[in-house]
Amino acid sequence: MKWLFTVMLVLSIFSSSVLMNGQTNYTTLDAGYYQVHTIVVNTTEVISYSWNSTGLLAVMAMNNTQLQQFLNGSNRYFEGLTIITSSYHNELLLSPGTYYLVFYAFMEQVSFDYSVKLMPAQVSYVLPPGYREYYFLNLSYPFHLTLDLISNQSFSIKLYNENKTILENKSTSDVPLTYINETLTLPQGNYSILVDNPDSSPMAVYSMITYSSAYPNPLSFNRTVYPMGIASYGLYNRSGVPVPYSIKASSVIGFANITSILAYNSTARELNVSPYSASLQLNVPLLLFNGRENQTYWAQNVVTFITNESALCFESSILNVTNKNSTLTNFTVQGRGGVYPPFNNGFYYIYKTRSFHYSTPLSFLLSINVSIVKKLGVKLTFNVRGMQNGSLLNSSWDTYDSVLILDPAVTQAYLYVNGNSSPPYLNFYDAELVFGGGGNGATAYFENLSAYLSLFYFNGSLHPFPSVYSIGGDTAETASNAHVTLVGGYAYVSKGEDDPELLTNEYNSSIPIIVKIVPSHQSNTTKLQNTTTTNVTNTTKVTNTTRTSPVSTQNQTPTTQIPPTPSHQSSFSLPLVLGIAGVVIVVIIVFLVNRFRKPDLNI
Repeated sequence: MKWLFTVMLVLSIFSSSVLMNGQTNYTTLDAGYYQVHTIVVNTTEVISYSWNSTGLLAVMAMNNTQLQQFLNGSNRYFEGLTIITSSYHNELLLSPGTYYLVFYAFMEQVSFDYSVKLMPAQVSYVLPPGYREYYFLNLSYPFHLTLDLISNQSFSIKLYNENKTILENKSTSDVPLTYINETLTLPQGNYSILVDNPDSSPMAVYSMITYSSAYPNPLSFNRTVYPMGIASYGLYNRSGVPVPYSIKASSVIGFANITSILAYNSTARELNVSPYSASLQLNVPLLLFNGRENQTYWAQNVVTFITNESALCFESSILNVTNKNSTLTNFTVQGRGGVYPPFNNGFYYIYKTRSFHYSTPLSFLLSINVSIVKKLGVKLTFNVRGMQNGSLLNSSWDTYDSVLILDPAVTQAYLYVNGNSSPPYLNFYDAELVFGGGGNGATAYFENLSAYLSLFYFNGSLHPFPSVYSIGGDTAETASNAHVTLVGGYAYVSKGEDDPELLTNEYNSSIPIIVKIVPSHQSNTTKLQNTTTTNVTNTTKVTNTTRTSPVSTQNQTPTTQIPPTPSHQSSFSLPLVLGIAGVVIVVIIVFLVNRFRKPDLNI
């Protein structure tokens, strides 16, 4: 037997260099045979080992003394920390020294695979024999609790509150407890955690007990770049305590005033978009209820810029994010665009307008509206209203795409922001108006950017979202070198360091309205008045008080004199006929010139 161990030990020392890298190994042991692996630990480390066997297998972690006793059969059938089962994963805290991991087919021939890995660790505390360690939690919000403890010997752990025991783990005769790694979701309240050393020797413990809010946290993403602008996640942050709320709306509206924009990212070409491209996206989830399988969609109203050409277009997009297998077809979703890929079931619906020329300052409103069409389904409209394109515009809302989601059984539909939970296949129930790349997940690096943004919802009256962040959480396109600050009720985005943060818990903003006042017959002047909307609790009104607004008025039309209205003539005259003919010729010339002129953003 001794010569067999010597051979096995030589083999184990050779294989241990392969064994420690965590790769899966395969072997077969006849009944009564064992395999020994030597483990040399230079600093405090955790050994993580697992196996899957065709029968019962004894896996023992030993020091040198225990190994000699096992080989000589002088003490017990099993030695060290012994686990007897066919499949298991275990972790054990080891101080510096030499250890042995023994796989023993004590009953029958077994074939099994196994892996072993060493990881550096630290000792958090040492419990003397019979001692206990207590942790206390008092949380005012639902939370995720993670228990990660590893010891050098068996221990027991108990999680409880004043009403009941929530979790209790301890060793059994076949499986000692040397580690636990569990995450539980718990309601707010008071909790206690008890760690007990039932052994007769001191117990070293690596302990990492953490908790985090069960509410979605937009700042928890480990990202280097984000979509930057203004977004609402349905979350207040009260001195570090998340407080959720939810909003159901028939419309979500975003306002933008851009005085300069230039983006360049050479790597964008690899994603099949222009390196000078950028986008401003209004994104929000849509919930649809039909009494059977409720649906979740993600709607986007996007302005895509080619910043070196001063050109833009508008783009509507809809994704079905109900579950991982959700798709769209050109029968179930109908609009000016189409579903792509176009055959069978597609992933998304998309429509793009033609390109428009823009000049700065550029101001506009974007909106997404939802309504139910009885016996047909849900109608989504994607709208834009130009307010300023170099000079002031006096335009109205334009619906550039109207999409019908066919579902005759639908009973309810709304745009949704909710901080209590997240959709299964979308990061957040959030509304966002954010800058990003030109498409396909690209990042826009801004060489120049100056823009004011604000975000609103409509559910009978117009309101700003209660709390807002500087980042979006759902779109794949991102922005770099874009800094966001809150200025006078607007998110001001400029060139600078990205700063993901909560902007405010008390967001208050209004939509600037530029109105051209048409003179009456009694007036002999033309006036331009700048008014703003003031939000109140239950209504939205227009006040005559002029306030500073991010809409530039540097190109306002100056006051001009209107000549007196001529009296009507009682009969035709030759000069009048010639005058009419001249007007007709001028109209024709203007028409021909404009037909071949690059289109303007006067929507």
